[in-house]
Amino acid sequence: MAMNKTNVLEKYNISEATLRNWKKLNYISDLNNIQFEEIENVLENKIGTRRNKRTLKNNIIPKSYVNDKNIISIIEQILQIKEEYKASINNVLYEVIINILENHKLKISKEITNILGERSSSTDFINELKNIKIRYEENNDFLGCLYMSLISIGKKDTNGIYYTPYNVVNKIITSLTFKDNECIVDPACGSGNFLIQVFKAMKNNNIPTETIINNLYGFDIDPIACLLAKINIYILDKNMDYEKINVYNKDFLTHDFDFKFDLVIGNPPWGKKYTVKDKEELKSKYNIEFSKLDSFSQFILRSFDLLNNKGILSFVLPSSILNIATHESIRKFLLENKIIYIKTIGREFEEIVTDVILLQVKKEKNENNICTFNDIKIAQNNFKDKPYSNFLISDDIATKIINKLRKYNCYHLVDDIDYALGIVTGNNKDYVLTKQIQNSEPIISGKDICKYKMDYSKINNFIFFDKDKFQQVAKIDFYRCKNKIIYKFIGKKLCFSIEDKGHLTLNSANIICFKNNVNLGYISAILNSRITQLFFDECYNTHKVLKNHIQSFCIPDFSEGTIKQVSNIVENSVCKNTYNENIENIIYTNLKLTQNEVNYLQNRYR
Repeated sequence: MAMNKTNVLEKYNISEATLRNWKKLNYISDLNNIQFEEIENVLENKIGTRRNKRTLKNNIIPKSYVNDKNIISIIEQILQIKEEYKASINNVLYEVIINILENHKLKISKEITNILGERSSSTDFINELKNIKIRYEENNDFLGCLYMSLISIGKKDTNGIYYTPYNVVNKIITSLTFKDNECIVDPACGSGNFLIQVFKAMKNNNIPTETIINNLYGFDIDPIACLLAKINIYILDKNMDYEKINVYNKDFLTHDFDFKFDLVIGNPPWGKKYTVKDKEELKSKYNIEFSKLDSFSQFILRSFDLLNNKGILSFVLPSSILNIATHESIRKFLLENKIIYIKTIGREFEEIVTDVILLQVKKEKNENNICTFNDIKIAQNNFKDKPYSNFLISDDIATKIINKLRKYNCYHLVDDIDYALGIVTGNNKDYVLTKQIQNSEPIISGKDICKYKMDYSKINNFIFFDKDKFQQVAKIDFYRCKNKIIYKFIGKKLCFSIEDKGHLTLNSANIICFKNNVNLGYISAILNSRITQLFFDECYNTHKVLKNHIQSFCIPDFSEGTIKQVSNIVENSVCKNTYNENIENIIYTNLKLTQNEVNYLQNRYR
């Protein structure tokens, strides 16, 4: 069966650039007549530059999502029964929901059948599930945990579906005060973990159930998630009318509202992979800039549109919002309002490695508001002076050191310099050799790079250079340049090395090529120094070293004698990945660092 390009992009939710790369790598033969078998083969074998999580079919129980670990063993039993009877996700959820409602002596809504379909015809399957004693604890979203365990990693990744663990929800709920007649919404409510806890908190404030239900809203694009959220709320009070629960299977970003909210709370999707159709809809409703933003930024902007004046937004967000350059616009937007607090809470989500923050902001004009970053009070206007308005703070001694560096007469690596990425082969297994054979040549990877200058004896990768076969290649002149510095692209520890033989590099080793004669030894020494590392950590706090980061690094314009002295040390040094203390001491002396400041740098970066 053949498909055209548009069909493939829509069906498999991949980018046009990815499709072109597959064509370049001969995974598909014709962009205008793509064979179904070709695409399936690519996805099945996970061919490409990285393993694509969207193609994974395995299921994982998110154990950190619930506090009651007995729930995990119950879900394991359910998954075994599902596998044994080859039951669908909907079949499983249908029986579990009926079981829970019957145990709570609650009415069974027709909506269950409308969304999940008809009941399984297998009486054995139904009886097996009935025999499982489901412990439904109010503080644990059993249904949400089960649903996440049933759906594939691929679906969760594509739609940004990672439900919020109870502990994280609780941290936000306990930071808020809930009042009578406040209108509250979770714009991406999933199975309703936030709504559950908000309901309970409001009940604890003696707010009547009817008042809560009239003012509590949830939205989600997943109809099954909405059903689970309504069931979760329904169970909390037997006198509740199921039909009056305000959880809607609608897109919060595109739905038209005729009222506003006092509180927007929740965990919006991060890094959602939009289809071409989705992007066009967002572009037509807002603008092209909005359509290009990360999904969490879109939810922040839409939430502020729908907040009453002095209303509160309280979100769980990825830590990348704090410092990644692509999120600069949303940081600047937030700085126009009153940030109440930013709290870093580490890696709370079991299935993703991203660090997480809690952000609370009031819709009110910022007039040099004092906010809290973790436990530190800070004037939020201070963030405006950071590169890209980064939401990062430094302790006093780090600030003093960086200020001394900035106040010194410095230059930046901007003019008469070319930056280039290393080669992306598309398949290192096929193209990169571990032994040199005739007509192959050395190629440098990130792990081969050491501080100051290259140790060529460490190179153990080789390649036949044929740029037409590779997925991405910079201008060949940049690789052959012998007046260059290369650096590790990934890593918390900066590592720059003089490379004067014109070797090729892989994409883990990027290039700075100088057009004019410069003192590479001196520049390499500064880039590898503790003070540049401090600048990088305090201004960016990331594991990726980008061009714009390097261009912001301060290169002190020391005297000719000092520059030559440092350069000679580099030239005569042995290649290691440790700081050269002779070079470090020269830098400290010229920047007039105090002994306390020197000790700080040495203790922080050993």
